[in-house]
Amino acid sequence: MKLLKYTAFCLVLLLASCSKNVTLNVPPAPNQLMVEGHIEPGTTAYLYLSHNFNFYGTVSIATIISSDVVHGAKVTVSDGTMVDTMYETNPAIGFYQNKILKGVPGKTYYLSVNANGQTASASTTLLTPIKLDSIWYKPATNMDSLGYMWAILNDPPAPGNCYRWFAKRINKAVFDTTFVAPDESVFNDQLINGQHFQFFYGRGALPGSKAADDTNIEAGYFKVKDTVIIKFCTIDNAAYKFYNTYYFQLNNTGNPFGSPAPLQGNVTGALGIWCGYGSYFDTVICK
Repeated sequence: MKLLKYTAFCLVLLLASCSKNVTLNVPPAPNQLMVEGHIEPGTTAYLYLSHNFNFYGTVSIATIISSDVVHGAKVTVSDGTMVDTMYETNPAIGFYQNKILKGVPGKTYYLSVNANGQTASASTTLLTPIKLDSIWYKPATNMDSLGYMWAILNDPPAPGNCYRWFAKRINKAVFDTTFVAPDESVFNDQLINGQHFQFFYGRGALPGSKAADDTNIEAGYFKVKDTVIIKFCTIDNAAYKFYNTYYFQLNNTGNPFGSPAPLQGNVTGALGIWCGYGSYFDTVICK
């Protein structure tokens, strides 16, 4: 028995002596432009332009605005015939917008960015919107006045269609200042091609929202008496891959076992996405 205890004690010491502190030397990321731009039917294009930052760097709203937002860039959008300049209309967030050229389904749009010696380019085709068959509000299980938006999609027979969902409550204009995409807002027709497909979505929230209904029991739900505009977008496969990998990374945050995967953008010379939204709109009154 004494020999057994002595052996066990030595084994513990041996295992303890095998531990080693490992310091990872992660090199700084190369400075790159970050692009997120869109164009929709009947509207001018809009674009957010910034720089990337180091994975282990200190990040705050102040540092992003002061050093990562890109100002004074030369940005143009073209349909192959007309070239229109995009101006920095909101310097605080690096927001650029053109004045004349508007989106037309079926056309391809070309983006060009030149900022501080860095250049980027991309193209996207604005697809014809695929309409939803019907949309309605339905209370969630065991809920009286809170629920989800349901819809039916008749997916066309040709494969390869991709979609993104947004919603905006017009009776809550103070909080819903723009269309908001919920988590996992993109999907494709890989499993539903050509089918009559029923699905639902909860309510998304703007990043960092402190609104009461984004922090209490109402978070993620629509509510009876809400008037909601749905924006259902037909997108190409490049946009689907970008936002799908974006949500994958977002949901992996803080997970030590999550596998890293780079965002799959379509911009040459920069990180990000240049996307055409074939947008279809409908309004639902929650009853």
